[in-house]
Amino acid sequence: MTRNLKLSQHFSSNGWTIKYGVFGGEKKHEQTVVFVHGTPWSSAVFNPLASALMSGNGYRIVLYDLAGYGQSQDFNDKGAAQSGELLVGDTSVRTQASVLADLFKHLRLNQSDILQSPALVAHDIAGAVALRAGLLHGCKYRSLLLLDTNTVLPWGDGFYKLARSEAKTFLQLPVNVFEAVVRAVIRSDSHAPKEFSRVWEDILAEPWVDKDSSVADAKQKSFIRQIVQANDADVAEMLDQDLYKHVECPVKIIWGEQDQWIPREKLESLAAMLKDSFKEFVVVPDAGHLVMIDQPERIAIEMQKWLMKN
Repeated sequence: MTRNLKLSQHFSSNGWTIKYGVFGGEKKHEQTVVFVHGTPWSSAVFNPLASALMSGNGYRIVLYDLAGYGQSQDFNDKGAAQSGELLVGDTSVRTQASVLADLFKHLRLNQSDILQSPALVAHDIAGAVALRAGLLHGCKYRSLLLLDTNTVLPWGDGFYKLARSEAKTFLQLPVNVFEAVVRAVIRSDSHAPKEFSRVWEDILAEPWVDKDSSVADAKQKSFIRQIVQANDADVAEMLDQDLYKHVECPVKIIWGEQDQWIPREKLESLAAMLKDSFKEFVVVPDAGHLVMIDQPERIAIEMQKWLMKN
């Protein structure tokens, strides 16, 4: 049964108020698993997987919303507002990696023994966030499970490239038209959009849309901001220095066979760059980019097998 896991705690990082939650793990020796979502999602995409781990398996679960996403959209914009910036607050991969490193410090997750460090599950751009946090910020992981991750350039499909180049136009879209765009983007990530649950669509759209025009304007800016600020340079820095080969923990890659956003070739390229740390590549049939929602039972099984082995 999928639980409603509320993010009831918070800390500050890079000007953002980051909402997070820690669940289960009453015993200190139990393994910690940190889930990191991608764009344009929130930690809600992991509720099925987190719930599966909490059903008698004794894991300590950490969920949080990226800076500028979900419930973490509060930014101390006093200085930026005075300078007249249109999209205040940095949501780039560079900043997200810094936020993840701050979360590790806040929860004291870094351990000298890698086996005592948390396992990390990442989806979409969170793969780049996790790798950057590990390689450039010193975060230590017991293992990495990468779900349809975006870690190899170039980034973005036609819609994202258009939104990047025409940000002001997208910011001017009427509320109802913008909501239709957001919902279309969400449905495009599922392998079976016609059968895609309206409940899931509402959950994933909620951070970005609202019927209240004053709130909707802020959410619309947030949605466009995370697209505009997806800077290729943050990933290029790691690729140019061939840093992926220095990942120390074992890595498993899962790819939805019908993913229309990230082709298999990109993940195979990532596997090659990871060298000895790469251990397993799993292709999941009948699943799109939202592989954990399209095939929750299969992904839960793959995740639990991986965590038990590493």
